[in-house]
Amino acid sequence: MKKLVLSFLFIAFICSTQLFAQGARIGFKAGLSYSQISGYEFSLLNQAGDTPRPAPAGAEEGRYGFAVAFLAEIPINDKISFQPEFAFSSQGNKYEGTRFDNLQLPLGLRINFNQLFVIAGPQAGIKISDPLQSKNYKSFDVSAFGAIGYHFNESVFIEARFTRGFLEVFEDDSQIIVPYTPSSDDPGANSNSLVNKDNFLINNTGNNQYFTFSVGYRL
Repeated sequence: MKKLVLSFLFIAFICSTQLFAQGARIGFKAGLSYSQISGYEFSLLNQAGDTPRPAPAGAEEGRYGFAVAFLAEIPINDKISFQPEFAFSSQGNKYEGTRFDNLQLPLGLRINFNQLFVIAGPQAGIKISDPLQSKNYKSFDVSAFGAIGYHFNESVFIEARFTRGFLEVFEDDSQIIVPYTPSSDDPGANSNSLVNKDNFLINNTGNNQYFTFSVGYRL
């Protein structure tokens, strides 16, 4: 299913550029991202009935990552352009059990003010990796974004962007493992429940949101 959706996103990007191919400019951008699951809430559970371990470090902290995108700038008139993109970004929180990566198809309306520009629009996304427990996360997201940028010349530009997701990040039955290996002097060192990953974050809820700062080049 994911392969089908990935193919659809890529084909949609290609088709959107071909529909308005005359006068279009293509480009590439890459940069840093900072993401955090907005409104993140959870409960702690130990399946063996012991006292649950605290949430792991970084579970509620933002994550630094990177973002890349191919883009096409398709002029509508002298000031306004349609800008579809095929993008990748790191998302989620710092703890590896609460982070993931997304492929996205942003569809932006761009307004140019000489060297300055602004762009905003909707975006569809699909998760392509969350290394520990993919079953805990919903596969798709719908979001909106807004950005401001500056062209140094006809080719080189910078852009700052904020994106906010509308859909729930987690599946209803998500259980994110809280691994714990006690030290030898820990009173619970002989309790298997503390060692064999019986501790979980449950009732997880939240939405995607992230910032990106990119440097780009257009042909």
